[in-house]
Amino acid sequence: MNAVPPLRACDLLCPRWHRVEALERYRDVATDAQRQAPVYAVFDEAGSFLGLVEARHAAVFPGRVFADLIVRRQPLPVSADTEIDTVLERLQREGVDHLPVLEADGRFMGVVSQLSIFTGLCARERALRAERERLIERLTCELEHREVASSVFDGMLEGVMVTDDEQRILLVNRAFADTTGYSAEEAIGQTPRLLHSGRHGPEFYREMWRLIDTEGLWEGEIRNRRKNGEIYPEWLRIQPVLDTAGQRRYYVGIFSDISQHQEMRAKLLHLAYYDVLTGLPNRQLLMDRLQQAVAHGQRAHEAFALLYLDLDRFKDLNDTRGHRFGDQVLIAVAQRLSGALRTSDTVARLGGDEFVILLNDVRQDAAIAETAQKVLDLLAQPVEIGNERVYVGASLGIARFPEDGQDPDTLIMKADAALYRAKEDGRGRYHFHSDLLHDRLRQRIQRVQALRQALELGSLWLAWQPQVRLADGRIVGMEALLRWTEADGTSVKPDEFIGLAEETGLIDTLGDWVLAEIARTGQGLIAASCIDLRLGVNLSALQIKPGAADRLLRMLQLHGLSARHLMVELTESALSTQREGVRPLLESLVEASAGVAVDDFGTGCSNLAMLKALPITQLKIDRSFVMDLEHDVNDRQIVLAMIDMAHALGLEVVAEGVETAEQAQLLQTLGCDLAQGYYFGRPMPLAHALSMLQGSA
Repeated sequence: MNAVPPLRACDLLCPRWHRVEALERYRDVATDAQRQAPVYAVFDEAGSFLGLVEARHAAVFPGRVFADLIVRRQPLPVSADTEIDTVLERLQREGVDHLPVLEADGRFMGVVSQLSIFTGLCARERALRAERERLIERLTCELEHREVASSVFDGMLEGVMVTDDEQRILLVNRAFADTTGYSAEEAIGQTPRLLHSGRHGPEFYREMWRLIDTEGLWEGEIRNRRKNGEIYPEWLRIQPVLDTAGQRRYYVGIFSDISQHQEMRAKLLHLAYYDVLTGLPNRQLLMDRLQQAVAHGQRAHEAFALLYLDLDRFKDLNDTRGHRFGDQVLIAVAQRLSGALRTSDTVARLGGDEFVILLNDVRQDAAIAETAQKVLDLLAQPVEIGNERVYVGASLGIARFPEDGQDPDTLIMKADAALYRAKEDGRGRYHFHSDLLHDRLRQRIQRVQALRQALELGSLWLAWQPQVRLADGRIVGMEALLRWTEADGTSVKPDEFIGLAEETGLIDTLGDWVLAEIARTGQGLIAASCIDLRLGVNLSALQIKPGAADRLLRMLQLHGLSARHLMVELTESALSTQREGVRPLLESLVEASAGVAVDDFGTGCSNLAMLKALPITQLKIDRSFVMDLEHDVNDRQIVLAMIDMAHALGLEVVAEGVETAEQAQLLQTLGCDLAQGYYFGRPMPLAHALSMLQGSA
């Protein structure tokens, strides 16, 4: 019998996945019971595979198209012939539940998961048992033909032991010797007591022989001892062999060492219920314990609390120190949390930097608050990774059973809402759930939906504000400012929806729309001004990433606008975040003849080294220094210092928020180059901007 070939990824594909198109939405898919699955494979219109989206992630933003949900770094696919040990190692190392499987020609074949591997191994074990039964039948028919039986014996993967009716060992095969350590010469003539481990009492063996006598078969798991003294588990099947007269002549025992299967099963169970990185219970085990806590609480009328914890600004730590360093921080945090709680409590990692604590048998809010503050104080202490000390900090949201919910999903949702409020209040604190907070969260979700619809329905528009050269009063630039007017005519403040776009991942889509609109309408503004008008656009810090400059310049080229007409504006805080791609972005823009402005200068870090080191062409003085310029000597001195410093570095200076002729005159006297504000013109629709430019031409 040949060795069992190793299992490959294509042998254990998960049946519980579904194909979706890139522009489909989870909320539509989830309503179709036949299309519900724990993971979705996303394809574009050409049928090309784009990536995997897990249902638990998609459910958080049910209105987003699946293409937008592929925001996390996608795991590399595995080929169909990848062995299962390698697949398991990938699942464990990368901390994912599913991996895409591709055929040799690169076509998508399916999905492999921890659960499908576990199910496949169980199926293989059943197949092996069926194989053993077939071999027993062959052995029964051919036992008298020793030459044939010998070849079968030596070729079997399972150990075989044949005894006479007095239980003296007559025959053993090679697998018997390999498994037990006893050679055929050492075993023949002995009894099976040679292998007894002492783990089973007389009752166990009496019941075994009773079943053999009455049922003609015994099969089960048993602990035996090898020659070296090691005790191991084996799956044993004992069956009598009858002679032609119907009398029992032999007993055949066929067994296999299942220690490896047990280790694999234990490993799979651990992978299924525990987080690979931290060793904490994962979402699945948490939900199981939470369901038990709810059932127990309803029966015994006992209360418990759920604490939803999120590390503050952990993404910044990952971006600046690397994911390996971030993983070490997560491990340290998990150890602290585990050591700070009672053994009856549960701390679980949901994923990323999110943890959930289940506090059992607590009724008083004061006791819950005391534990929450204890956790926050513990995480506020520095974490030592190697020779570095890092301050992390966290925020907490708290939901209570039964006041805030009587099922796991509701409790988690409300604890998450309370966490969001804690972050809004300034981070590093905890917040109990309230109905008012839940209403605010629902309104926020509705606002996100409205923003998506605004992008689709054209409710967004650009307002234009002129920039004037103080020396002669000529308009030399127009800054584009994004506006949102709802169907009922209500204007949404930019601070509100820009922040919402950054939090929900819509900022790139929003930014692309703004750039396309500037490029599309900019030619008309430039023609109306009869000068090389600079068109200003604000970029969010989240839009700064590798390849951003190429993307921006390609969009300008697509719409026929020269880069020399563009002025990209970034705040001090955006430039000082040290995000990957800042310098390449600025260098590419300046090399293409675009301008780069530091917006709201004076309100952030005001890092002079940054001004010197980065390729910046313009500095915009924040309106807070201009508004009291006529009356405040300190403001005049600060503005003068900014202007002199900028000119010394070869930068053009723009003053924002100019509202009076006196402010404009003072700025000109102080040497300021350009100005913008209500004195020169409020942000206006495109038609008004064209009229203003034509009138000044």
